[in-house]
Amino acid sequence: MHQNSILLLFFFLMGIALIVFTYIFFSSKKADQGMSNPLKKRFWFFLILVFILGIFASVTIPNSPYFAHAGETPAKVVHVAAAQFIFYMSEQAIDPAKPSGHPIELPANEVVEFRVTSLDVNHGFAIYDETGRLITQTQAMPGYVNRLRYKFDQPGKYHVLCLEYCGIAHQIMRTSFTVN
Repeated sequence: MHQNSILLLFFFLMGIALIVFTYIFFSSKKADQGMSNPLKKRFWFFLILVFILGIFASVTIPNSPYFAHAGETPAKVVHVAAAQFIFYMSEQAIDPAKPSGHPIELPANEVVEFRVTSLDVNHGFAIYDETGRLITQTQAMPGYVNRLRYKFDQPGKYHVLCLEYCGIAHQIMRTSFTVN
């Protein structure tokens, strides 16, 4: 079974267990007596809830894209500056006073680090493959550099689109690069 399917099944079963536990826990109230010691029940309910959420976090957080390839040195660093309505991509740091970009070629099967920032407003930096499938994404924010690491398995042409509405010409904000 695929790892994502196993995780989904695990979360589904834990959710059912939580619902059953909550029903049993809170339906023990008798109609004529009222709930006995509700603070103790509430304490145990929230303790178990925190425990279950801790399990979920320990399973999902290590698999997030922010930890992927964290221990590897990138083969190439690409600096990206987003501005209305263009992406500047370069292998050298981009001067905000005179931004310019160059065609980018990246190696396949090696870690690439994108250092993404914005020169004006918030933008989305989303990488799509040739079939239009979203591969990875991060935010481009003014005054901050997001580091996005990714290993491209397939050579080809990849497209970058803005995922956050940034103004009237948002839909034309795109660029591309090649992976060899």
